[in-house]
Amino acid sequence: MIRNLLPLLWRLAISVVAALVVVGVCALFKLLIPIPVPIALGLSIGAIWWIIHVGAARADQLDAPQLDRDADYALPHAQDMRVRRLEDLIHGAQPSRRMTSRGLARTLGDVADERSRDPDAPPLSPGLTHLIAQSRHADAESHPVAPIDRRALHRYLRELAVGEERDR
Repeated sequence: MIRNLLPLLWRLAISVVAALVVVGVCALFKLLIPIPVPIALGLSIGAIWWIIHVGAARADQLDAPQLDRDADYALPHAQDMRVRRLEDLIHGAQPSRRMTSRGLARTLGDVADERSRDPDAPPLSPGLTHLIAQSRHADAESHPVAPIDRRALHRYLRELAVGEERDR
């Protein structure tokens, strides 16, 4: 923290010393300037000099990037429609968007169904099994699906990806 402020301190000191030198030169010619004014001016000039040198940090982009629906998307996993569907659902999971926890859980259930066709696939965790069962219940009013936080979603996706990560 102090290391980041050293350039500011040096610029302030140089500006105040320069202002005091000007006051000294003016005193030689019998022109008296009150000391607080040049010190305040020197501090202001030093701070402005530091701001110009350091610059302001740019603000982060507020909008999410547009989803590329092009079939020749650069990343290799984007040619899998399941992944693209999940990306679209997760992108829509922002406030006032169309995605619900039920829709995401159903999509995870579809991926789990395709995964279960593989005889070598390990069984699903109880949490993911319960989430999928909740999302597929016919009575959606009395069986709401709890929100899926980012950590749980990553855990579920890693669990479903076991055995999928191989050379294509």
